[in-house]
Amino acid sequence: MVATEPQPGLDGGAAGPDPIVEVSGLRVGIASGRTIVEDVEFSIRPGEILGVVGESGSGKTTVGMTLLGYVRDGARVTAGSVRLDGRELVGAEESALRELRGHRVSYVSQDPSAAFNPALRIRKQLLAFMRVHDREASTEELGARIDEVFDEVALPADREFQNRYPHQLSGGQLQRVAIAVALLLKPPLIVLDEPTTGLDVTSQEKILRLVRDLCTRHEIAALYVTHDLAVVADIADTVMVMRFGRVVERAPARDIFCSPKAEYTRELIAAAPDLVVGDATDSAERRPIDPSAALSVRGLSARYGSRTVIRDIDFDLHRGECLALVGESGSGKSTLSKALIGLHADYSGSVALEGQEIPNRAIRRPLAARREMQYIFQSPHTSLNPRRTVAESVGLVHAAVGGARRTREDDIREVLDKVGLEDRHAVALPWQLSGGERQRASIARALVAKPKVLICDEVTSALDVIVQDQILELLRRLQSEEHLSMVFVTHNLAVVSELADRIMVMQHGSIVEEGEAHQVLHRPEHEYTRQLVGNTLSIQAVREERWV
Repeated sequence: MVATEPQPGLDGGAAGPDPIVEVSGLRVGIASGRTIVEDVEFSIRPGEILGVVGESGSGKTTVGMTLLGYVRDGARVTAGSVRLDGRELVGAEESALRELRGHRVSYVSQDPSAAFNPALRIRKQLLAFMRVHDREASTEELGARIDEVFDEVALPADREFQNRYPHQLSGGQLQRVAIAVALLLKPPLIVLDEPTTGLDVTSQEKILRLVRDLCTRHEIAALYVTHDLAVVADIADTVMVMRFGRVVERAPARDIFCSPKAEYTRELIAAAPDLVVGDATDSAERRPIDPSAALSVRGLSARYGSRTVIRDIDFDLHRGECLALVGESGSGKSTLSKALIGLHADYSGSVALEGQEIPNRAIRRPLAARREMQYIFQSPHTSLNPRRTVAESVGLVHAAVGGARRTREDDIREVLDKVGLEDRHAVALPWQLSGGERQRASIARALVAKPKVLICDEVTSALDVIVQDQILELLRRLQSEEHLSMVFVTHNLAVVSELADRIMVMQHGSIVEEGEAHQVLHRPEHEYTRQLVGNTLSIQAVREERWV
């Protein structure tokens, strides 16, 4: 039974504007006969933001995609209705759906790198997109709209930036471009699927304010799919909680976060990491750390061509320590992490693993070094081979680092179990998994090598809060039992507060503050660090400021 309450102008209370979209009795099934979405109902009115939360695989994205008249390969809508501006999308001709997409409804995907052609410059792609929908406007007029929307999403409107290729932008910058594309034609409905996943807290705050402002000023309806409950608390008017393809609770945001009715909703909120500024009680005591260095970095400066992006980085990563690397998109975090693992070789300075300096390029490093240092990529959508099963991808790493063939199957099963994947996931291809499941597979692929140093690049950004909590617990246990050392690259300071022993803050390619986690988070010294902490969303802070 779905826990819902009427609310003014939304679900049966006082009269309001007609909904932009109405969904009733929606059921989506796959060819095997299994139902993946069952009996979903909701509506969204102009200016309203409906937040949809739940575990990976709960059906959040599937529901969101039906608002564009789309279901994934092998699936189909088997019952129900989806009406956009009064027009039925279920069963509509593809030509009619193409006419609606872009003009009446737009979409922002979870993974921006998959949304752009890597061989074309950003501006050229945006001009081509707009030209499909407006064949009469001049190139100058289309370009002016691109400049306008880039300014709205806090991106440079200059030609040098717009003429970059997708790979030349940071993950956060590319996500903002994806949001800009969705805004170009000013549609009345936007479906946002984890749109701030790749953004640092400062950029996230700007984008959330932008989305909220656009929805209010232009009466845009939005369906906001996310696993970040703090984001939902901050931006959503109404929240719909999903599990196993069904809605377990739907209510105004205040009711969801102050007095949730469903037990599952309470579990989600309890599992969500939350940074409470000024409260250092949970991390005041630093656990004992082996003072010897697992990894030593001296004078590291990295370049892209003639442009220096990180400068004179010095630090030691101690055995069994989690060192968090935080900062805005474009600050140099990912470049530094890739230099450490040998995937960005254009750097000066030195990287030493347990006292032994290692070559710049991964391919030139000894087998032991490649085994003992493993990397988990930010995007699970592009880091797994689409033609190999999860077990095959994990097995390739096991073989590459010299794992015994006779124990391979057992080792694979053991590591998949550690990250919460079952036998059915082992034989699945990446496209058959949710985003969170794919990231767990990526983590398993790194862990199967039994590394001493793990470099994690936004590894929890694609995970729902319950699985994220499980992964963080796994990493904490690995640190404790196996003295695993980690460089943890992230923009999520709430996660940092639960995992990190020490924090380095990067800005414009340099370290501006470094210290023990509780000191940096609760008594930051640098103005930039104070800005990051101040922009971090908190469920408790939203409750206190708005609802209590």
